[in-house]
Amino acid sequence: MPATSRLEHVLSESDATVTALLEDLVGEPVEATDRRHRATLAAAPNLLGVAPGHPLLHRSAVLCGATSGQPYLQAQSVLVPSRLPGSFCRQLETGPVPIGHLLTKDGIRFTRSALPKSDELDPSTFGDAPAPVVHLLARRYRIDVDGVPAMVIGEWFLPALDPFLGSPSEGVAAP
Repeated sequence: MPATSRLEHVLSESDATVTALLEDLVGEPVEATDRRHRATLAAAPNLLGVAPGHPLLHRSAVLCGATSGQPYLQAQSVLVPSRLPGSFCRQLETGPVPIGHLLTKDGIRFTRSALPKSDELDPSTFGDAPAPVVHLLARRYRIDVDGVPAMVIGEWFLPALDPFLGSPSEGVAAP
C-alpha cells in the first residue's frame, strides 16, 4: 500500500485530533512551530458561514516533533474567534500549542467535515499562503463547534512521516 493510501487509512480510522494522531504515530509530542497569525476579515462567500467583513484569525504553523524537530505537518487555518472560547485564540497566538491540544484541553466537542480535496490553497479562504512543494497527502476540512462552523483547516502531511507509516508490505494499524 503506498504511503498516501496508508496515511489516508490511518486518518479515516481515527476520531482523535490530528495532533493526537501524529503524536501516537511518531512516538513523541508535537508542537506548532513557524507560527504566523494575522487578523483578517471574511470574504463572501466563505466556508464558515459568516457575513462578509466578520473578524477572522488566519494561522499558519508547522507541527514538528518536540524532541526530534522533524516537520510532520504544515497547516493553514482560518478561525472564527467569536465562536471559540476567549482563551482559545490567545493561547494559539502566544505559545507553540497545536489546535488539537487546545480542543482536547478545553474539552471542546467538535465535528470534522471534509471539504473538496485540493493540493492548492483556496485563495478565498487562506489568502496567498504557499503550500509545501513536496507532501504525502493534502486535505481540507471544517471544524464545527456546537454545530456551528468555527474553523477551516488545510493540512499537508510532510515526507518526514513516511518512516512511521510502515513498509508497503506491513500495512498500518490504526492507532
